[in-house]
Amino acid sequence: MHDPTPAPAGADGHEDVLWRPQARAAVGIGTAFFVAALLVDAVGPGVTMIRTAGWGCLAAVLLVVLFPPRISLAPGRLVVRGLFTTKVVLTDRLSALQWPADVSERVILTDVRGTQAPLDFCLLRANPSLWLRLEADARESRRCGSLVRGTACFDRLVRRMDEEAARSVFRSSGID
Repeated sequence: MHDPTPAPAGADGHEDVLWRPQARAAVGIGTAFFVAALLVDAVGPGVTMIRTAGWGCLAAVLLVVLFPPRISLAPGRLVVRGLFTTKVVLTDRLSALQWPADVSERVILTDVRGTQAPLDFCLLRANPSLWLRLEADARESRRCGSLVRGTACFDRLVRRMDEEAARSVFRSSGID
């Protein structure tokens, strides 16, 4: 079995390439909200300590809501680091893979220990190396017999990722 401690992404690990821009955007939006609220207060009723604290709390809540989780994937291990929690899913020992056909398009991975982690389809599409590592680990789970629920969802996900890759190639070559 694997060591449950998070492994840093290194030579054989993969991280979400969109995390830094999304984190910067979340901080920028929270800061812009706070500054705009203070400017409105300065023009209108006036800046007070209580109002400033209230706007600061609202800006902090906005930051917490918008701040993206940090996703990294090493062989056999997916690490999802939120602001307050860290989840480690054993990707080569998946027991279930769910991809509901709804608007959210979130892939939900569950390992044999019961640990769950949702991943956005857009995250997989934007990070081909992350997707390839996850696909290899899910195939290993299927081969070992631990992936008992969600094999049809996995096959559908593989087809969709292949279609997205083909569209990307056609778009970049001007065939689209």
